[in-house]
Amino acid sequence: MTATRRSTVATAAVVLAWCLLAIGDSAHAGYYTGVGLVCIVIGFALVVVVACSGTPLTLPDRRLLAVPLLVCVIEAAALPSKAFLYVHGGDLLAIHLLSVVAAAAAVLALVVPQRWQRAAWYAVVVLAGAAGIVTVALISNPNIDVWDLLQQSSTGLLHGDDLYRQHWQHSTGLQNVYPYLPASTVLLAPFRWLTGDVRFGLLAASVLSAVLLRRYGAGRSSMLAALLVVMPGWVYLINRSWTEPLLVGLLAAAILAIDHDRPGLAMVALAVALASKQPVVLLLPAFALWPSFGLRRAIGSAVLAFAIVLPWLIAGPRDLWHDAVHAQLALGAKTKALNLPALLLQHGHKVGFWLLAAALVAAYAIVLVRVPRTPSGLALSCALVMWAYDLANTQTFFNHYVLPLGLLVVALGTTGAPRPVPAPAEGLLAEESSS
Repeated sequence: MTATRRSTVATAAVVLAWCLLAIGDSAHAGYYTGVGLVCIVIGFALVVVVACSGTPLTLPDRRLLAVPLLVCVIEAAALPSKAFLYVHGGDLLAIHLLSVVAAAAAVLALVVPQRWQRAAWYAVVVLAGAAGIVTVALISNPNIDVWDLLQQSSTGLLHGDDLYRQHWQHSTGLQNVYPYLPASTVLLAPFRWLTGDVRFGLLAASVLSAVLLRRYGAGRSSMLAALLVVMPGWVYLINRSWTEPLLVGLLAAAILAIDHDRPGLAMVALAVALASKQPVVLLLPAFALWPSFGLRRAIGSAVLAFAIVLPWLIAGPRDLWHDAVHAQLALGAKTKALNLPALLLQHGHKVGFWLLAAALVAAYAIVLVRVPRTPSGLALSCALVMWAYDLANTQTFFNHYVLPLGLLVVALGTTGAPRPVPAPAEGLLAEESSS
């Protein structure tokens, strides 16, 4: 089999893995179902095979790209998460129709003449954005603790309140725990102040991620980036106020900056991602391995992230440790989670962190030895690590799988001409001559 043929097959496998993950994750709005978990496990196996093969990816052609976009249309039409949107009648119909039309527009954009490609792209973005805006406007309270704590911590910033010491009023879940790192609130607070709702910030993050990938990724005429705003359950994700759109955007910006030889910008984007949510630290070794980023820049990003968190650490080290570290490590497995520990728990087997450790070690081993040292390979490695983490972690739900979904799109969107690739063992310490 020729190298070109191998790349085409590997790309098709990654596209299929994306479809399986999207279907499995949205089958019951991110809650456990046997079919959903089977889809996610098979999709993960496909990504493992592609990563182990060491085959570089290529940009999907229109026929291949039609497959995930059609999945988006079907999933939008089925609207499996409607029971979790807490709206009915005309409001639900408006959200439903806009979601379907946005996804259908992305499919139709594949067949319009080349001269209309740009207009078709913007039409998809506008329709998807309208679906998000209408969702936020019609659902004034998404009835989830994440929204309460992000709203109130954003307001608290104006008054100098420590978000790790605040008590969340009217929350149906967390009452006095801030489960993220402070950059999540810092990034979303302006949207709370200006529009009254942090969800507009998450919507903007998703749209900006798609725009960046289309503008600076491979094949600017491709509709690949549209998957970031029409993927199954996207309006559900925005409505529930989960912060994964921020992480997808920041990591996409970091990887695109590496692809365009802007390591300083990549350092800043990675640092902000690290200071936003704890699991991103698992990706730091992958960035350190990449010759175009390297160990010193990875350390620099970690130091900058620490500087962002430092004011809260100084103000209340015990409060930050309790909320951001201890409370996360103390989470137990739940049978309704969409992962392997939930499956085992349903059969009377409770697993500790050894399963998570084993999954991460295996993922890192594949990344270290096999994955090509390209920006696309970096995105694929990050997707592999986060997918392994999600499958083996104690609690995994809809939003957690959004990160590997987004990273797979970035991996496909940053393909290009192969660059000189040093041996994997050299990647950890390799630096550009300008550093």
